[in-house]
Amino acid sequence: MNDMYNHFHALKAAESEYRIVCREKQEADRIVFSPHGGGIEPGVSELVHAFSDRCSIYLFEGMKKRNNHFLHLTSTRFDEPVALRMVKRHDAALAFHGYRDRTKMHTIAGGSDIAGAKAIVESLREAGFSAELAAENGRFKGAHPANIVNQSKKALGIQLELSTAQRRAFFDHFTFGGRRFSKNDCFFRYVEAVKRVFYCED
Repeated sequence: MNDMYNHFHALKAAESEYRIVCREKQEADRIVFSPHGGGIEPGVSELVHAFSDRCSIYLFEGMKKRNNHFLHLTSTRFDEPVALRMVKRHDAALAFHGYRDRTKMHTIAGGSDIAGAKAIVESLREAGFSAELAAENGRFKGAHPANIVNQSKKALGIQLELSTAQRRAFFDHFTFGGRRFSKNDCFFRYVEAVKRVFYCED
């Protein structure tokens, strides 16, 4: 996806139909977030909220009735000030993203924390989900230091890219309003598989 804007300041000057949701837990050493919530990459906001029991969370959410992709900023360009401050205050970070594939339910794990990404892939597979580690030179590798997920205090970041089909499978009603109240067993099994790793990492 090609970005319409090169940085958040330009986006902010031109757009208003978005919102920022953030909850910081004082005792939390890890943060779960997405720069592409709401209508930008549908289904990732609900995943982030599922981690609010033990983690700080942050969401940049597209609220347009259409064309939410205009609000997409690539992770290496995502410089929204609140997000940067929050990520840099935590030891480790986990980011949820979505990619377009309406046929295959699948997750691609990347980020600077290769061991953590690999462990999540194994946990997801054990739970019955299709998952793989991002290819070394693949577009979902997510290991660049400028990627916001890798800017935590310990530079530990895990990036999970979920296909459209996988995100759609989490909900009985895959609409903006319907997703909030229609999470199904698939959603909760997926979240628990990720938590088993992310909550127990050193």
